[in-house]
Amino acid sequence: MSNTEYIPIAALNQYAYCPHRCWRMFCAGEFTDNQYTIEGTNLHSRVHTLREGDRE
Repeated sequence: MSNTEYIPIAALNQYAYCPHRCWRMFCAGEFTDNQYTIEGTNLHSRVHTLREGDRE
């Protein structure tokens, strides 16, 4: 069995933006949702549930 640990793509994106921010979010676990991240999560989840003709 492999003990490989994978890095989330989101972590790579955050690291490219700011390595310290990446550390705080993914290592220290200090990320908290706000109105914008919650809205983005809700909008993103709709992408997987709507049919092609239903998308605006």
